[in-house]
Amino acid sequence: MDDLIRTLLADGELAQFRLRAAYRGLVILCILGSTGIAIVDTVPDIWGRWQSLVDVLDILGLVLLSLDYVFRLRLAWLGKEDDEPEQRGFRSLRKYALGPYGIFDFVAVFPFLLEMTVLPLSPDAHTVFGIVRFLKLARYSPAIEILAAAVIEELKPLASALFIVAILAVAAATLMYFTERTVNEHFATVPDALWWAIITLTTVGYGDVVPITVMGKILNSFVAVLGLCMFALPASILATGFSEEMRRRNFMSTWNLVAKVPMFGSMHAGQIAEIASLLRPMRVPRGDIVVREGDVGDSMYFIVAGQLEARTPHGIFTLRAGDFFGEIAMVERNPRTATVVATMRSQLLELQVLDFQRFVGRYPELLDVIRETAKNRLQQ
Repeated sequence: MDDLIRTLLADGELAQFRLRAAYRGLVILCILGSTGIAIVDTVPDIWGRWQSLVDVLDILGLVLLSLDYVFRLRLAWLGKEDDEPEQRGFRSLRKYALGPYGIFDFVAVFPFLLEMTVLPLSPDAHTVFGIVRFLKLARYSPAIEILAAAVIEELKPLASALFIVAILAVAAATLMYFTERTVNEHFATVPDALWWAIITLTTVGYGDVVPITVMGKILNSFVAVLGLCMFALPASILATGFSEEMRRRNFMSTWNLVAKVPMFGSMHAGQIAEIASLLRPMRVPRGDIVVREGDVGDSMYFIVAGQLEARTPHGIFTLRAGDFFGEIAMVERNPRTATVVATMRSQLLELQVLDFQRFVGRYPELLDVIRETAKNRLQQ
């Protein structure tokens, strides 16, 4: 009977996860559909006899996005489960509504609500707000958040690079002004030459403003090559910042997973970081068996994303992101006491026993503490 109850609970949790994934997919589909319709609507008479159907689908998508915004306002008012009572209500609602995600959610539905209640909007307004609605996808794309964090982190180097580009543009424009002002009307003033300098330094080269003298062409070639070098400067700064931010977030996520393991609780920060660097990522398709009961434990696993099911003689248990398993069998080199199966596509981090043994070989004093902790957990 207990096994049946645990199985039903696990199935219910899996159903909730799938429901949340389906809801997220529906919202993303509405955003993409609404933005796509706004873009295609700029082509005259593109829909033809399908215009009525497209209008209905657009309105239906906007209604769903409006309900999503109301739903998020309600959740913001209720707050999180671990929030203090004074942090809920108006305070949590204001935090969401004035935050970037709340603003994006509001902009996504504001024109639709305005048109339904007050006044109709022009076709241009529909186009603008329809394309701006695409920003709502920022909630579902961590890459945008990481890029924003990287830009903020590298703001000073980026500002320095842009300042250097500005100096080069003014210097190149001034030199070209003195070189061709008497023979080329496009360089009659420094502001006129500045347009050429900016376009050339950014490696665009429209060709609408070009030098005609030998010295002017030589200068133009030099500035064009210099532009290639300068273009790589801010690009490399952004790439480095983005990579560093990704590495920092992955490290913090891995750190938190390792720090939760009781037998690693006595380690200091440097040792936890060393353990985290030994973890190897792995992806597990749905239905795959990660460990099998009776096998000798040669690894332990941390769950980064997804959901697994531990089938033991005492029942079936659900493992989710943030959980770990296999540590006792790895330390004691005992047979596995459960079969762990992925109930959905999952991402794990694996700590292999050879890497673990090398680690405790450098810190032998930790081995007794780890074994004692594992023995206590095994008795429990």
